[in-house]
Amino acid sequence: MNYVIRVSAIALFMFLLSFGSAAAQEDATTYVLVHGAFQDSSAWDLVIPELEAAGATVVTASLAGRDGDATPRQEQTLQAHVAAVSAVVEAQDGPVILVGHSYGGMVISQVAENMPERVETLIYVTAYLPLSGEYQGGISENDLFSQLNSNLVIDEEGLTLGINPETFAEVFCPDCNEEQAEMVSASQLDESLAAIPGTVELSDENFGSIRKVYIMAAQDFVLSAQLQAFMLSRVPVERVYSLNTGHAPYITAPESLATLLIEAQS
Repeated sequence: MNYVIRVSAIALFMFLLSFGSAAAQEDATTYVLVHGAFQDSSAWDLVIPELEAAGATVVTASLAGRDGDATPRQEQTLQAHVAAVSAVVEAQDGPVILVGHSYGGMVISQVAENMPERVETLIYVTAYLPLSGEYQGGISENDLFSQLNSNLVIDEEGLTLGINPETFAEVFCPDCNEEQAEMVSASQLDESLAAIPGTVELSDENFGSIRKVYIMAAQDFVLSAQLQAFMLSRVPVERVYSLNTGHAPYITAPESLATLLIEAQS
């Protein structure tokens, strides 16, 4: 009789242990981090360990044409970027927190529209927050406070767009120290012009139904604080945070950025 009770107790313990493990796995928070233009997924390298230390699962998603992807320049469109990120989101066990920086905001918006059941929250990190029918170039051309457009350089073949290497660090990361400036400059990539005219098609039923959080960068010379505020005036978001950084808080304030990414889900 004692043997039966002992075995039953062990069986019950093992069941509860496995149930707790499954529940913890189900409740696990997965962040999918999407970089912006002129960068690759290494942009998030300093943020990832901070999120993981807080217990989050972190996955990066690369836009088409980087991190080993062989998509030709002329095919690196918004649609190609959306497809690349969608594949990463689809590979996760459940709904994710989808984070986009800069141009990545255009991408995550369309991903969320296409698969709303796979996205729990959208977090925009000094990112484009578009209306349906808009394209990145159309939004940024009206940013009178940005220093980006005056520092853009198109290659001789007319296929790619880059930021003047002599001014890249001061425009992209004005708050960088010397080491950080070298880091962000070394990771600079030219961007395919094919992506610029890509428009997002968003609906209230899909994109509009998803929880949104915005993290502003108060000293941003690429996507000015004024443009960030303008976009926020048009699209409802649940929370707005602000960091006193330039366009690359993942370089100059990774701990603070990670803290806000975690807090956004609390």
